[in-house]
Amino acid sequence: MTHADRLARLQDITTGTPQLSIGTLTGDMMNQAGDIKILEDNGVHLLHLDVMDGTIWPKISVGSGFLAGLKTELLKDVHLLTSHPEKHIEDFAAAGADIITVQIEDCSELPATLTNIREAGCLSSVGIYPTTDINQLTPHLALCDVVFLLSISPDTGKQTFFDIVSTRISQLRELKPELILAIDGAVKKDNVGELASYKPDLIVTGSAVFDGGDTPSNITHMQSAIAKA
Repeated sequence: MTHADRLARLQDITTGTPQLSIGTLTGDMMNQAGDIKILEDNGVHLLHLDVMDGTIWPKISVGSGFLAGLKTELLKDVHLLTSHPEKHIEDFAAAGADIITVQIEDCSELPATLTNIREAGCLSSVGIYPTTDINQLTPHLALCDVVFLLSISPDTGKQTFFDIVSTRISQLRELKPELILAIDGAVKKDNVGELASYKPDLIVTGSAVFDGGDTPSNITHMQSAIAKA
């Protein structure tokens, strides 16, 4: 797909009700195909992949080779939580990414990187931590298809900043109404309805879906809470 094709597809599925983008890395690492099929069978349209190299967040996860091995028609939503994310755009685009998110705090060449993401055919996305001034992001909105509003950061521990996320959604809607907005961080079954009431386009989760063993029921519960918001 081209950048335009991906943008049209994402806009088609994000009109009205917020959509879940679900990460499967907290599921069964020996059966990712099975976990992805559960998403496909339960009305999920986006597969989220957190890529961590241990430098920004303490965890190390997976790389572009892992993404290339995932066979699915879900939109693949890749979040580069790495140092120098600009160095990895080509590899993840070639591996099948549809959306590539780079953190504004960790990308030294943001305008060029967002341009490169689009030129690679992917949707360009910027993530911003709640502790980062929103004014660092606003000059770059023309180059953004998507913005990830994080409720946590490496410095906040388990403390969440959902009020800031809600305010930022309102601010960014005024500045660029067509921008696709995602909430990411600390999304659980018991708060997804409240987060949906903030009117994002995407809500990112993972462990809340795969914890407890009954993944289809967890997805249904979250989708129902979103629909009622």
